[in-house]
Order: sequence, then C-alpha cells, then structure tokens
Amino acid sequence: MRWRTNAYDVPIDQALVVDQVAELSQAEADEADESGFLAGNQMYQDLRGCGWDELARTIVVERDFIIRLQQAEDLEAEAAQIDDERLDCFEPSEGLWELDIGVASATIALSALGAIPVGSCNAGGFGGQHQASHPYVAFYLDAADPELITSIARQVNVGLNNGAEGLVQIFAAGDLDLLSFAEKALNLCAPGQTHRVATPD
Repeated sequence: MRWRTNAYDVPIDQALVVDQVAELSQAEADEADESGFLAGNQMYQDLRGCGWDELARTIVVERDFIIRLQQAEDLEAEAAQIDDERLDCFEPSEGLWELDIGVASATIALSALGAIPVGSCNAGGFGGQHQASHPYVAFYLDAADPELITSIARQVNVGLNNGAEGLVQIFAAGDLDLLSFAEKALNLCAPGQTHRVATPD
C-alpha cells in the first residue's frame, strides 16, 4: 500500500480559554519525569526546554522521513524500516524523540515556545495503527504565550482548544498540518527572526 494524504473529520478553530488551563508544578513535572506518567500518558517523556536549533534539526529529519514514506511502494514496510533506524539513533532529534512522524516537530516547537508537551498521536497517517481520530499534541501552557501560539495556529489553519485535565490541545485535519505549525513557529521565533504576534491575513 502506498501513502496517501488523509483528511480527518475534525472542525478547525482556535477556541482556547486560558482561564481553564491547568498549571503543572515543578514537583509534579519532576515526579512525572521519574515515573513516566502524566495526565493519562503512561509513556510520558520530559521534553521541557528544547531549543530552536533542536527544532530546526527535528524538522529536517521529519521531512526526510515523510518523503521516504510518500515515495515508498510499500508504506508499512518502509514505516517499519524507519522505526528500526530510529531505535539506533544516538541523538534524540535523529530519532524524532521517539515521537510519531507527523507530530514530532510540532511537539518540539511547543517546547521551544515554552510549553510542556504531554502526549501526541499522528492518528496512523504514516502507517501503523493509532488510537487518535486525528493528529494532535496535548500540552501545558507553562511559560508559553497563548496569543503567540494562537496566532501561529491560525496562520497554518490548525486547531487549538482546551483538552482534558486542563491541558491545551493543538490538532489538525491533515497529516502535514502540524509540521507546518512547527515550521511557522521556527520562522517566526528563532533567533534572528522577529518575535511578535503576527496578524493573520
């Protein structure tokens, strides 16, 4: 089976209510890092404090993997081959931080923006069986600017709303949309770029 782009049946809007967002204490974050459990995610990994250089590299790696999957004659076989390669990576960014292809860069972008990523899923858009009905990343706002995240989400037409347990969720109706979010965040906010809330056209 060859790869084909998926359109997920999810309405896209940006309806974040900041007053309903939970805060994660340092003690809770440290405990989650040790236990590997946070807000329902039993495979949580601490991705706080990622920088723009790490995001830039993650985007390159994720784009390369996506191109391979798009061009593969057998999507599942290529996905399995990529998974094996990722297990042998020394640098976390080279293995996409053990995150799903399609949501990895967005997860690291949110960390670079000051948020605390908690969980994510690509909804099976790049092979394999996944539980989510559409691609998403769930996170705590922490030090991130909600206006900036909302602005970026609007510019690339991805959704943003309040999720379960006081989390925030960014989500998409297409397989490549959250990667576009990450690329837009890098272009707007990386050192040397203008740090401002851009007004959508």
